[in-house]
Amino acid sequence: MKTFLFFLFAPVFIFCQNTIALPDITNYSKQTYLGGLQNWDIKQDKNSIIYIANNEGLLTFDGKFWKLYALPNKTIVRSVEIGNDNRIYVGGQDEVGYFQPNLNGELIFHSLNELIPKKHNSFGDVWDIVIANKEVFFRSDNKIFRYSNSNISVFTTSSQWTFMGICNGILYAHENGNGIMFFKNNIWQPISINSELPKSDPITSIIPISSDSVLITTLKNGVFLFLTNKIIKLNNSSNKIFENQRIYSATKINNNWVALATSNGGLFIIDKTGNIIQSFSKKEGLQNN
Repeated sequence: MKTFLFFLFAPVFIFCQNTIALPDITNYSKQTYLGGLQNWDIKQDKNSIIYIANNEGLLTFDGKFWKLYALPNKTIVRSVEIGNDNRIYVGGQDEVGYFQPNLNGELIFHSLNELIPKKHNSFGDVWDIVIANKEVFFRSDNKIFRYSNSNISVFTTSSQWTFMGICNGILYAHENGNGIMFFKNNIWQPISINSELPKSDPITSIIPISSDSVLITTLKNGVFLFLTNKIIKLNNSSNKIFENQRIYSATKINNNWVALATSNGGLFIIDKTGNIIQSFSKKEGLQNN
């Protein structure tokens, strides 16, 4: 079970095993937001409105009121992204498109399915959406769609696309069995450097941490460092914990800290070398781990 929550970090530092104070944690149950049990993705726009990919549609939250917008086919929304054009792009099940407010401010859904070639109109869940160079990329397990100039092109795989994200202006994807790919000259091509990454373990995030290094998280093998000419496993005792707890998602908090969301162990905040700064589980106030 996944639940939606906020972490409000107090600007208070303590000097003990954990180096930051416990934040106030507000849990929002489905009885409060009146949507489906699970939430899959979250974004915030320039007006501070929060958009959440929910089992029953797109949830919006302005800090006080919740509203749910269902897709036409009533399927799960797995991913959400806010475009440079202020459209709220969403990925559902066999559905891609965007929400845009009408003159009354109500969000109206506009499907992009009619732009997809008919032989590719069955594609299942859309797990990632990335905006790159004014183009929108949608990733399902077996297809990546590129929406550009009112057209959609399709990139297929003989195995499985397991991740897509942008880092330092480069669009990356992980292809099961082939490893990390990057998008250039209208094609996906493998990175040609020495890598310790298992090619069949899904990548869950690619995060820049300095001018010459990037943090890569994987589902089953913990954290790796992507340097200029190689990818190496992070040499830190905490990595065994992350392997066991399984990193499901990650995000950069500031120039020094990264938050890791796990499938089994709650949330971990680490520094750039992988040391655990703080962790949050049921003990600290989460509804579940």
